[in-house]
Order: sequence, then C-alpha cells, then structure tokens
Amino acid sequence: MAIRRTVDSSGQFRVHAPIISTAGTYITTRSNLVQFAVQGCGEIMYETSGKADAGNSGGGLVALLEAMRPAHWIKNVFVVVPILFSGQFLQWDAWWRCLVAGGAFCLLSSSAYLHNDVLDRNFDRAHPQKRSRPVASGRLSVWVALAAALVLGLMGIVLAWIPCEFPIKTNVSSGGCGLVLWAVVYLLLNLLYSLWLKHHVIIDVIMVALGFVLRAMAGAAAIAVPISPWLVVCTFTLCLFIALSKRRGELIELTTEVARTTRNTHRAYTVEGLNRMLTISAALAIMTYALYCLAPSTVSRIGSAHMVWTIPLVVYGIFRYDRISHRTHKGDVVNVLLSDRILWLVLILYVALSLAVIQYGAHPAVREILDVGFGPG
Repeated sequence: MAIRRTVDSSGQFRVHAPIISTAGTYITTRSNLVQFAVQGCGEIMYETSGKADAGNSGGGLVALLEAMRPAHWIKNVFVVVPILFSGQFLQWDAWWRCLVAGGAFCLLSSSAYLHNDVLDRNFDRAHPQKRSRPVASGRLSVWVALAAALVLGLMGIVLAWIPCEFPIKTNVSSGGCGLVLWAVVYLLLNLLYSLWLKHHVIIDVIMVALGFVLRAMAGAAAIAVPISPWLVVCTFTLCLFIALSKRRGELIELTTEVARTTRNTHRAYTVEGLNRMLTISAALAIMTYALYCLAPSTVSRIGSAHMVWTIPLVVYGIFRYDRISHRTHKGDVVNVLLSDRILWLVLILYVALSLAVIQYGAHPAVREILDVGFGPG
C-alpha cells in the first residue's frame, strides 16, 4: 500500500493514502490520527512542495530570526558565571569582556541551531511541535539557513577575538585569545553533535552538558581567571540533569508512532531509565557544589566557608526544576524558566547571597550575620 505524505507551505502535513490499492483514489487529511494510523500500512515518503522548499520570501527575515532562537540565548548566561565567583563582579573591564563573550556565544549557538535544523528537517517534519520550525516547514530555505549559519559562526569567532585585541586596564590579564579557542571548540563540538553524536544514546546528553561547560570555560578565559575543578564538575552534572530533563519531557510528549520517525535516541530512552539518571545527576550536582563551597581554595579566596549558606537555594532550585519539568513535561530550560516565577526568585536570591558572601564577606557587619552557627572548625 503506497502512502505519500507532503508538507505544505504552512508546515502542515497532508497524508495521501489509497483507499483501495488497485484504485487511484487518494484521501488527503491534516489529522494526526490518520497520519499515525497510515504509518503502519507501508512506507511513508517525505516530500515538500516546491513552494515550501523555496521558502516564503516575504517572511524570510522573520523566519531566519525565529530559526536563530533568540529566546534560547539565555543559556549563554553560563558565560558570565565566572565573573560572579571570581570576585570581579564590580569591575567594568571584566564585565565588558564577559558581555562580549556572551554575545559571541549567542551568535555561535544560533549558528549551531541553524545547521542542526537543516540536518534534522526530515525528522522534525514527523514531530508534532518541531514540524513548525522554519526549515522543516519550508518557510526558510536550506541554502539560506546554511549561509546564515556560516556567517553567524564567523561573526561569533571574530567577536570572541575582540577582548584579545583590547587589553583591559585593571589587574585582570588579557585572556581573549583563550576565548577564541573555546569558541572554536564549541562550534566544532556542535557540528559533531549535529552530524553524528546526537544519534547515540547517553552520548547525546553528555555533549549537551559539555556545551554548557565550554560556555563557562570561555567566560573564565575572557577574564583570564582559573576556574575551580569542582565548579567545572558541578556545571557539567547540573547541565547533564537539565539535558536529561529535556529528554524525558520529549519522550513523554511523543507517542509511540511519532517516536518511530524521530531520532534513534528517543527510541532508546525510557522514562524509568531517565528518572534514574536524573536522580544520579541531581545528587552529583548538589554534592559537587557543596564540595566547591567547602574546598580549601574557595575558603582561602573568599576568606570563609560562608558559601555553604547558598547550598539550600541550590537544592531547592534543582528539586523545583525537576518537579516542574515532570509535571508539565517541559524539560527545556527556557520553557521551565519562563513558566515559573518562583524559580526566577530563587535564582535572584542565589546571586544576591553569593555576591554578598564573595564581595562583602569580609565586611564586619556581613561577617557577623553569616558567622551565626559556625564553630571554630
């Protein structure tokens, strides 16, 4: 039984299935139920109309901007994390370098999204939500997306070079050249992820977590400060937890029939297995953060062990994130953050308390408050 499914210019599916195999009569529908039912009857051919492949010139810029996913630029906040823990939060020269680094990674991440959407366009057309993406729906042509990905990637690397060319004026040494290195590594890692690594179970979420670690390393390189190994491990395990939450949400949202046409990794994961991995990664994130707070290097640099006061906020934030992603099936960090004001409040309180400890922990008034309950050991 020959079945044909096309995608029109709006990104909607049309399924053409012969009612009687010997007859030339076809039915056309946009119903997901019929799409899934006919998938089991024979091979489905993915086709796109000429209009869809050519793209919609009138909304080309809007489609390109949508494909760049500016809402996801919030993930690049990890680039500025080192400035908080380095004690340079009030130094403008360090801030502008981190902001330039963040801008570079916004361009690089948009480049990665574009070439990933091009490679995934056929899989995305079988997904109930992703089929509306500009490339998958045909609103943005493949060649325009690839050209934009190349331009954005080059612009990101050039922007990452700026701190190297303009030495800063304070006691922070030049570190822009290291930033360029991490930017190139990030771009290459994302290319490998899109081409190959995302199709391998467990490796895919590890690569996503490493992408966040590279952001933090780039931020440290931008202001030329060493980053604690415990903080690196904590960032990795925390972002592994976030990546696993996203996989769980995607798996729950997909029906069995839809999952058959999506990536192999979705078919390999199970909700029970992901829940076990989430428990382990959350425990590791909390443990490594606690070890960072109590590490001799941290205590020596800050002058006290008062960072332990931030641990309850970290524990609550991780638990609440897990609760929201499990309840709403929205495992993506952007969706979770946009849907919960309390989580934003926890983040603000965490930054404020960390800043008070790191920047003003030596002040007598602050020290008197934070010393409550601390013994001599």
